Amino acid sequence: MPENASQALVIVDAERNYYVLPREAVATAKAAPEARALIEAHLGERADVPLCEGYSFAGVLNLPAEADMAHYTSEASWPVASVS
Repeated sequence: MPENASQALVIVDAERNYYVLPREAVATAKAAPEARALIEAHLGERADVPLCEGYSFAGVLNLPAEADMAHYTSEASWPVASVS
């Protein structure tokens, strides 16, 4: 990949709508290590599916509808890792 190229994670839903998440958006959403157990508990049984560039699909979070984390907010829902 050329040095000036950027990367994005692209996901697609059942209706073939594409969602493009720039690497910066993915990095901003990186969960802090102390959130790992909570996230894994919400994921339940799973097996990572390798994608590319060192990323894997871990699953979909199963959250109750009334959970704060189940709704969009401009604030991070999970504790996020600090970026240095």
